[in-house]
Amino acid sequence: MKPIDILNERISEKNEELESWVTEQTEKVLVPLYTSVDLRVSDYKIAPVDTNVFPAGFNNLSQKFRDRASELFKGYIMRKYPKVKSILIIPEINTRNQYYWENILVLKSILEKVNYKVQVGMVSDDFYHDEMSFKALDGKEVLVYKVIKDGHRVVTTAGDPDLILINNDFSDKCPKTLRDIIQPVEPPVEIGWHTRQKSIHFKFYNKLAGEVASILDINPAIISIKTVHEEGVNFDSPEDRERAAARVESILDELSEEYKKRGIDYDPYLFLKSDSGTYGMAVMNVADAESVRALNSEGRKRMRVSKGGKPVRDIVIQEGIPTSLKLSSGASAEPVIYLVEAQAAGGFLRLNQSKNTLENLNTRGMEFSDMYSTEDLSNNNNRAVITPAYELLACVASIATGYEIEKILKEGGCQEEVP
Repeated sequence: MKPIDILNERISEKNEELESWVTEQTEKVLVPLYTSVDLRVSDYKIAPVDTNVFPAGFNNLSQKFRDRASELFKGYIMRKYPKVKSILIIPEINTRNQYYWENILVLKSILEKVNYKVQVGMVSDDFYHDEMSFKALDGKEVLVYKVIKDGHRVVTTAGDPDLILINNDFSDKCPKTLRDIIQPVEPPVEIGWHTRQKSIHFKFYNKLAGEVASILDINPAIISIKTVHEEGVNFDSPEDRERAAARVESILDELSEEYKKRGIDYDPYLFLKSDSGTYGMAVMNVADAESVRALNSEGRKRMRVSKGGKPVRDIVIQEGIPTSLKLSSGASAEPVIYLVEAQAAGGFLRLNQSKNTLENLNTRGMEFSDMYSTEDLSNNNNRAVITPAYELLACVASIATGYEIEKILKEGGCQEEVP
């Protein structure tokens, strides 16, 4: 039996102990309101490769999963903020991406389904209008209002919201407008990519994965992902490339030994990523150190900046996980799980016809395909199903983000601000 099959079996056997562990963790730490987790699944390992605290992509969820998200949002808000009746969504700044605005429309509808009044508001000095429409798919439009700070509250011309829901990772700097206000802000404004570090996230994740592995009585390597932080790497500098290459060589040697002991029959490879940022930017995969030393001008350019033009300096060097998921079309795929308060609401498959099983799929050419819950199996056993392992490890990643939030807030949160 493959390790991934053993994992799902053990999760079923240890369900009560795992539920107790999750409850203990979520009572101990501030778990973010919502997250999405990109998982990579091979025959020998399953682990998250990205956790987003301000997830877009709600438009890719099936109606059943949208309905479940509605109920989870309602449960969280009623328990934590029982007086809330109106919600203001803060979207990405001035993007014209119609798929992104479709995401906002769907997120808005998910909240409206459980009787919240929802508006959308832009936080930006470059947004000069009191209100403006942005095009979503199929001719639909999203009406967006300018957010104004009035004392210790934020308001728009459409009203005075009770709760602020951020859907903008503020990659560059922390928005001053949303600080020091009396309305609750979810997730906390301090944890955008202006402050987050992948190296910190995966340090917490791997520690928690070790605890879960102990409960399941499995090798922690099955659900962890080797991640090493390297500071001050300028890929235009031959000296910095040599330093990164030496670290790559060392990690590949370690993984080769581990894989040999575990009977894994593929060669290790690595991803080099900016330590902050998302959208699949500033990411490259390598199978040897020479690929880093001899990185061409196109590769150096790709690793120069992350989202929002933020210069890449610190990187993570992370174990690559070849995906074992392929559609009948031959497209490589990976599951993306959406959570509300660390509970799985649903998910979908990200696939990419132009990428092989080793590569980053979160890039140009990606598409999305439905996934189903286990109770849907009776009708069609060939469906892509959200397995217990997917739910559990996405939950662990979401809890890890809670520890990340706690660390960032203890260290003072936002260091730089924009209006």
